[in-house]
Amino acid sequence: MKASLLPICLVACLALCVGQSPKTAKPDLSGTWEFDAAKSNFKSKQKSPEQIKISHHDPELIIRRKVNINGVSEERDLTYYTDGRGERNPTTTWMTTNQGSDLYRPPETTSKTTWSKDKIVTRSVSGFHAGTAIAEIEIIDEFRLSSDGKTLTDTRRTVRKSNVNPNAALVVESGADFKTGYKLISK
Repeated sequence: MKASLLPICLVACLALCVGQSPKTAKPDLSGTWEFDAAKSNFKSKQKSPEQIKISHHDPELIIRRKVNINGVSEERDLTYYTDGRGERNPTTTWMTTNQGSDLYRPPETTSKTTWSKDKIVTRSVSGFHAGTAIAEIEIIDEFRLSSDGKTLTDTRRTVRKSNVNPNAALVVESGADFKTGYKLISK
């Protein structure tokens, strides 16, 4: 009886060991990153390459970036939490039909950030008015680190959430993905 029980226990232990996979290590996005036009699907409007600095101690992710507000360049720290608790940051992206106007610029943006396999996904909603139409756009940013750790890609997509007045002439559709590639300058 003991002799037949031993092989069964060994097979069960082996099955348990093989069935458990090690947790996939989440990438660390920390470093100074510079805009790479060759890895982006649009051209930067800035004269000098954009640099972002990332401090990543999961679940906290802080992105320091220069933003241009009414022609004035300033640096901002944007803080995200990858555990999905949500965050509020100063607004750096907003939509308006009034070119050059801050009239509809909200003071802050609320977002939620989570991991999706090997990428960090941030979702926020931006609303704007055009005449009598009110539209909401969901902005989805996906940050992915290359396997060699030397390229960071931010893929931004917009998805129409609602259009309160469906008879309005304004049509808000989902946009194309905008990919911004960054090369690692320093860790």
